[in-house]
Amino acid sequence: MSNIKKIFGIDTLYFFFETNDNYDELYLDILDQLEDIKAKFQKKDIDFENKDLTISINDIQLTFLGTQEGFYWFKDANEHFRIGFKDKYKNRGLNDIRVQLQGNGIYTFGINSIIELLKDSLKEYVTNYMPVTRADLNCFIQYDFSFISKYMFSTRKRKYSTISEIGDANTTQTLYVGKEPFKLRIYNKSLELKKSKKIEIMNEYFLSNGFNLEENIFNVEFQMNRTHLKQYSIDTINDLFVNAKNLFQSAMNDIRLLDISSVSKERLENNKYQASTHFIWEEIKQEYNIKEFLQLDFPLERLKRKISIYDENKFQDEFVKLIRKAIVNNLPMDSTYIDELYLKAKESINKRISNPPVKKDYIEVDFIDENSNKKESFRLINNKLVKPIKTQIVAELNDYDLLVYLDKTSKKQHLSKKDKYIHYVAHKEAKKRNLVLDIEGEESGNTI
Repeated sequence: MSNIKKIFGIDTLYFFFETNDNYDELYLDILDQLEDIKAKFQKKDIDFENKDLTISINDIQLTFLGTQEGFYWFKDANEHFRIGFKDKYKNRGLNDIRVQLQGNGIYTFGINSIIELLKDSLKEYVTNYMPVTRADLNCFIQYDFSFISKYMFSTRKRKYSTISEIGDANTTQTLYVGKEPFKLRIYNKSLELKKSKKIEIMNEYFLSNGFNLEENIFNVEFQMNRTHLKQYSIDTINDLFVNAKNLFQSAMNDIRLLDISSVSKERLENNKYQASTHFIWEEIKQEYNIKEFLQLDFPLERLKRKISIYDENKFQDEFVKLIRKAIVNNLPMDSTYIDELYLKAKESINKRISNPPVKKDYIEVDFIDENSNKKESFRLINNKLVKPIKTQIVAELNDYDLLVYLDKTSKKQHLSKKDKYIHYVAHKEAKKRNLVLDIEGEESGNTI
């Protein structure tokens, strides 16, 4: 065998959890959590998207993705997996919980670790039976397959005869052989990663396995759906793990990459099945083994802590959700207040415990009108009385007050960028209620 670098594994895994008698309790709780969040938005007549809806199952927060085939689909914050839940009394031919493991989880914590995390989180509602519905057995290889073409593959099975390729006149980037429930994909992983959010995770994975990122990395993978797996008596995840090697080798025999130089051109055109198997195909087939791949196992308690790894994308998602939540719940909110919170948070990080508390540079002063008993608050700063800035939530104003407020902001919008933005927000709300023409709104929008 050659020294060509290879990593064998399972690139995609879909499966079901069999549920027990307690499952209905979980399903109804999920629906209740969704409806509670929706109600808060609807009460304020605020539009919401699926990503605004989150639920929690045993301390794991999940974001709603939508419904499909009767399942309510969710993803975890780090996109390690997707999970769907359905009504146990509907579509009884399917199990009630469906799982799709994502590459982010597979290549950082390992398949076994993510499965154990899910089993632990759902232990009150599921049994140990986990039927597999799709598995993509694969080999990442430091080898350039751009020379291949659809004419270089053979398969004796009619239903596997669909062959297509993507590339240019000189190279192949992606090639498909077959169709569901069994098909082969060969593609340039290096090119795919340039457009993928997983590039850092996968590059780290490749480097840790001795790959050279400056050279081409291809993926050779067989997608096998449940119908195909059943032909080999593979029902559960455990069946798949035990029989993965034989399953992959059988697939390599069913669809062969030919060494076209091993037969004459005439024989290649009339009976290409007599051509020898390409050496790299035979090498991948003989070496395939997922024992090392399955050894990537992360302790459950550490995984629960690691599952909340924080990055820029997660911060942005949480920040937007937090602002929307504040608006829905009538909390005062504007850009000035957010800036204050930012400075406060930054100071709290830099501030030492031993430092004395920061003194206010003003004194609170209240004036009470003797006739009306109305109280007004001021701040005494450098011997001057200053009225604190009062934030205004335009969505809370009635139509008349909103138009009055809009008129005031229009007269001040030229004074500063902040005044311009305040006017823009007020005008946007008025336009939403059809209280003003759209002409001014377009102009305002173009100048922000």
